[in-house]
Amino acid sequence: MTTHQQMEHETGLIILDAAPTAPTHANNVIAAADTPILQPAVIKALRSLRDSNPSLQRKLNHGIDDSSSSLDESLGYWNRYQEMVMLSPDNNAFIGINLGGLMVRLVNCVPFFQDLENEKLTSLTTINFGGTDVGMDNLLEGVKLLSQDTKSSIYELYLGGCGIGCRRGTQHLKEVLELLSTNLKTLDLRYNDLEGKDLVHLEPALSSASNLKILHLEGNYSKCEGAAAIGKVLSATKSNLKELYLGANKIGSVGTKSLAEGLRNNTTLDKLYLEGNSIGDEGAIALRDVLLDQRSRQCKVLEHLYVDNNGLGKEAATTLGRAVNSETMIEGSLLE
Repeated sequence: MTTHQQMEHETGLIILDAAPTAPTHANNVIAAADTPILQPAVIKALRSLRDSNPSLQRKLNHGIDDSSSSLDESLGYWNRYQEMVMLSPDNNAFIGINLGGLMVRLVNCVPFFQDLENEKLTSLTTINFGGTDVGMDNLLEGVKLLSQDTKSSIYELYLGGCGIGCRRGTQHLKEVLELLSTNLKTLDLRYNDLEGKDLVHLEPALSSASNLKILHLEGNYSKCEGAAAIGKVLSATKSNLKELYLGANKIGSVGTKSLAEGLRNNTTLDKLYLEGNSIGDEGAIALRDVLLDQRSRQCKVLEHLYVDNNGLGKEAATTLGRAVNSETMIEGSLLE
């Protein structure tokens, strides 16, 4: 396992690929000659983000002795720790901001979004604020500033480990999702203390996000109520989900039955992750029955089902495995 993979495993956050190793000066800032000089508009937006968030400023300036104002014009200054600034390989356009796993706390991202709009930086595709504790009210305020073109260009939003549920940010998150619903394809909400009632509140926004393909909800507290809400998402006419991650959500057998019913008429889901949910034999049988019903109707059936650490008996696990369309075994399953 690489250092990058180990960090992602331990933090439970999605950490986007680190920048490649490059030559550095004694002060650890990559020479401007070795990496692209960022466009003035991009530098302005990045400075606003840095200067509005003390922990980010301390992180970026740590170990730097040279006080030259030209340092932050180099991509190497921003990407010393990881690929924080993401550029298009085609034309070096600014396409993403990646703070996931950087161990900084965002207190204000509004100036950053204001500069994106003022400088007409409309090519943003990825926002990774995972683990930054960014407030959903602050994020909403920032997203509202963006033009429709910019909002439509965003297709990846990573907000894992931001304490959204315990900080009562669900309503603001719902409004963010409604604003970004046009082309959003990947949404990461893992480890956010989201309870069943929170997912019930988010369900309409998730159901109407017709381009959403990947949804991460691991490590929350969905329980039965939340599982039923996600079942509604799966059964929604507009749903095009391909991958759903629900590991460690305390769904139980009753919640699994609701989830299975939502899956009954779904024709898009390829992968379903249900590890560590105590679904038991009852839950496994509910899933099996729905999968067999889909096969009898010649509907598309799950290609991969992950149900390890769920207290399944051998018979229930075996019959569930046989109901999965592509294989006769459940991927990654453990028989307890």
